[in-house]
Amino acid sequence: MPTVEFRPFGRRVQVDPHTEILDAARQAGVSIDAPCGGKGSCGKCIVRILEGEVDSKSLGLLSPDTVADGYVLACATRLLDGDLVLEVPEQAGRSEGKFAPEIETHLIRRELLPKQWEFDPLAVKWLLHVSQPQLEDGLSDVDRLRRAIQHDWGKQPVEFSLLGIRKVADTLRAAEGTVTATLVRHAKRLYVINIEPGDTTLRHYAVAIDVGTTTIAVQLINLAVAQIVGAGSDYNDQVACGLDVISRINYARRPDRLEELRQRVLASIHRLIRQLARNHGVDPHEISNAAISGNTVMIHLLLGLNPEYIRLAPYSPTLLEVPYFRAAEFGLDINQEAWIHFSPCVGSYVGGDITAGILCTDLATPSEDINLFIDIGTNGEIVLGNHSFLLACACSAGPAFEGGGIECGMRASTGAIEKARIDPETGLAHYSTVGGARPRGICGSGMIDLMASLLLTGWIDAAGKFNQARPCPRIIVEGRRASYVIATAEESATGQPIIITEVDLENIIRTKASIYAACALMLKQVGLGFTDLQQVYIAGGFGRFLDLENATVIGLIPDLPREKFHYIGNSSLMGSYMVVVSQEFRQRQLELAHRMTYLELNTDPAYMEQYTGALFLPHTDPGQFPSVPSRAPRH
Repeated sequence: MPTVEFRPFGRRVQVDPHTEILDAARQAGVSIDAPCGGKGSCGKCIVRILEGEVDSKSLGLLSPDTVADGYVLACATRLLDGDLVLEVPEQAGRSEGKFAPEIETHLIRRELLPKQWEFDPLAVKWLLHVSQPQLEDGLSDVDRLRRAIQHDWGKQPVEFSLLGIRKVADTLRAAEGTVTATLVRHAKRLYVINIEPGDTTLRHYAVAIDVGTTTIAVQLINLAVAQIVGAGSDYNDQVACGLDVISRINYARRPDRLEELRQRVLASIHRLIRQLARNHGVDPHEISNAAISGNTVMIHLLLGLNPEYIRLAPYSPTLLEVPYFRAAEFGLDINQEAWIHFSPCVGSYVGGDITAGILCTDLATPSEDINLFIDIGTNGEIVLGNHSFLLACACSAGPAFEGGGIECGMRASTGAIEKARIDPETGLAHYSTVGGARPRGICGSGMIDLMASLLLTGWIDAAGKFNQARPCPRIIVEGRRASYVIATAEESATGQPIIITEVDLENIIRTKASIYAACALMLKQVGLGFTDLQQVYIAGGFGRFLDLENATVIGLIPDLPREKFHYIGNSSLMGSYMVVVSQEFRQRQLELAHRMTYLELNTDPAYMEQYTGALFLPHTDPGQFPSVPSRAPRH
């Protein structure tokens, strides 16, 4: 078997002949990013052959000079029969296991809860006093435990798992019959998922999990008092296999890669759970319930379901409503008997993250007002309606606002440029970062501020092209490539300049155009306009620092009175908390999912018309943004 050495990581691995370099890297624990999902179309998985020979089936975007220097695409190049030594450029890959999640308190949004609701979790802990065994009664240990449960809960069936039964005998005798049972109530039955000696009713935990395409977020919940004790987020490890859901679907065509994607998202979730548990003195196996929300593709990948048919007409997922699973069934490292609630999906690209998210809005109430919900992530998902109707759709926004596909893009974490403005005379940027740290990159809100300010000060035009006729030391032109230096190498924490390129600006414009076009089309479908909206809810992690004025300037959101907008953050995560702690919310979520009418934009030619019109700043129709020209200076 050939041996492959990956430099500079010092990793070596033996693989079968004709293995793709990308697969060999995975086996060696070296993550080479392949944002296009391994199609060879992005050119990001470039590596350099130092020793040995390979079979390259595609040069992709590589120039002849680059190929002559020994560079190939890892996703399009296979080993031959001999050993191989290659170099992974710093920007293409990283050795796995070096990135720790950042705990983020802003993910805790208790103010989104309705004022009145009933605390009614799926899993409860109950203190029991079980009678001692008697020679003459002929009862087994399980019989005595069942009777104690039915004494308090009524004569309803009580079910035990084999793992649970194995613990019964020793547990009942450890504390002379005083035990705590963890029970799940479902379909008029009680299921015993754990039994512990003594009184452990205050050691009762759950997790709410938002599985995003780019980021994973987790809340740790003290179920004894329905209290959120901590929250955190981190990149989804699947990002290395594709930036968006279509790239992930392409990558998952082979069973081994489908399993790799499943393991990657589980690893991301486990990393967050363990850090939160460690910070709060909790054993992960004390977590006896979880609610998971995510888009339809992410849930398929988490469960190991083939997502291929989601992207092919007629766009049919394997399932929309996931039954309750035990944690052990799909590898979640908490109490192995814990029941997992999956938020119901609505369509191929409108998932449980949306049915969880709208629980935090008036769309989940009997209001007659027409409201709009926009979740801005890698997929832009939108819901329009009131108590009479709900329309839902999704658009491929791309990961730009979450830092993906942007030269110096990053999540809204420490060191991210979150706010920016441009001096109209000098063209220099003034900015602030998350945590006040030296800049490491720029996040979504910073990108919006920067683009709006560049437009209003005349440094870019409506197409996002830099004004090279005006002298500016921060605009760098290299051939056909132009970029703007936000922070110099001396100012940054990385030792490299923080820049934004015209390609980055194009990506941002495409993202904002897809979202605005989807909103406009949905309103048009029901004979309404933006002025008919009472409330606009903006969800998504990047919007924490979103400047509504600047978002209007670039045409991301409609030009409406600012008091109509409400930023609700990661509503998918908060909605997941709600369904963990209350049966009322679980039932309401299911009803909302059943009420939604899903619009498939892929088959609607009118969407492309709307999208094309929105590919300018703010729009080709200035009448849709009447307040923007009044603020724009003349040059």
